[in-house]
Amino acid sequence: MPKSRKTQTPEPARKTARKSAKPTSKPQATKAASSRSSRARSSAAPMRPSKKAAIVALLERPNGAAIGDLIEATGWQTHSVRAALTGLRKEGKELVRDKDAAGVTHYRLAAA
Repeated sequence: MPKSRKTQTPEPARKTARKSAKPTSKPQATKAASSRSSRARSSAAPMRPSKKAAIVALLERPNGAAIGDLIEATGWQTHSVRAALTGLRKEGKELVRDKDAAGVTHYRLAAA
């Protein structure tokens, strides 16, 4: 017995102008309320420096920083620290690599 095929019926055309029960404009917060909330946030918890800023600070030292120093400062894994260094290179910062007598590689930012 052959399979029956459904006949395709044309879909009804969509109405282009629909009226919504919701208002189109969003209510805006007052300036006083928004300034109070930002003031409360700033006094309650001081902003801590970002991990990227910590990496840059370590790299600006005269001797630079080893991967182990950067891992300890950020809590990241080795591959994440190396990716952050690559990100700094892509931002245009010049990194210099030096090995010390023990064979440990130290990274530092070149003086601009």
